[in-house]
Amino acid sequence: MATEGTPYQGLDYAASKLYVSSVLSLVAYTNAANSLSDATVYADLTQPASANGYAPILLNGVFTSTNGTVTYDHGTPDNPRWTATGSWGTTVNGIAMIDVSAGKILHFRDCAVPFVAANLRKLDVDLTTLLT
Repeated sequence: MATEGTPYQGLDYAASKLYVSSVLSLVAYTNAANSLSDATVYADLTQPASANGYAPILLNGVFTSTNGTVTYDHGTPDNPRWTATGSWGTTVNGIAMIDVSAGKILHFRDCAVPFVAANLRKLDVDLTTLLT
């Protein structure tokens, strides 16, 4: 028993309102690693030039929430992915999930290893690591 808390039903409801009812996308950012904070807003993110295979990825797959844990299936390939067709002009240091309609950052995570785009290099995003 507890005197307060959020039951699974509430977590699932909140998650479905956020993830299912919103227009979400992924963006890559070139801001320095470890430079984003709780105060970072969408306008603070610097993205690679929109060329050579880079553009925000619309998350139009299927989000589900079970006991407050959100999962996502992007289709084939299962994870959202950028495939570079040349240089993006600068190193990608992280990925962010954006609520497009509100222009807000929902999650961000620096890359474990910075990504340097080159012809046919792939940047694969496992959303389970971004959402945790």
